[in-house]
Amino acid sequence: MINLGKKWFGGGDADGDEDFELRLDTMRIGDLLDYDLKTWEVTGLCAYDYDGFPSSEWQLTSRQDVRFLERAEEDGQVEWSLTRSIDYGDIQEDVATPMGADEDPPSLIHFDSRSYKAVESSSGVQTDVDREGSMDENQGREFVSWSYESEDGRLLFLLRWGETRFSAYEGESVEAYSFTDILPGADR
Repeated sequence: MINLGKKWFGGGDADGDEDFELRLDTMRIGDLLDYDLKTWEVTGLCAYDYDGFPSSEWQLTSRQDVRFLERAEEDGQVEWSLTRSIDYGDIQEDVATPMGADEDPPSLIHFDSRSYKAVESSSGVQTDVDREGSMDENQGREFVSWSYESEDGRLLFLLRWGETRFSAYEGESVEAYSFTDILPGADR
């Protein structure tokens, strides 16, 4: 957690120093942070509503590498996950046919020499968040999500957007303290 004030970056109000608190869960598009010996820029931000359970997702980019950092909170417990987009066609089992037919994909799938077991499924709405932190809730996209986990704790998510668009993400649970040196973007 970093407090940055007028004396370092300018801004503030006319009456004095207006500090703002920059934390992992308050990042906006353009902000920078370090993770795994790389500097990442927040290049996208969206909010999810899983039937009343909100979460946030930041798209992080470091050169050609893109990751998705999600923060979810349930019963006061905060969980973070970091994933990357994968081609759902690289999953050994056919997941697109059942998802396209409004059915659940297989309960056991294989990707990158790991077995992933189904954990849960849910539906929700994804809404983009702009540079100022605002969102137009009328522009949300509905989706259905299936969550999987491997024996060694790796995560895999399958999503269906509408009737024919599918996406898949693979990654792991992470701790907030793993991300350091959070700095404001040029627009702050």
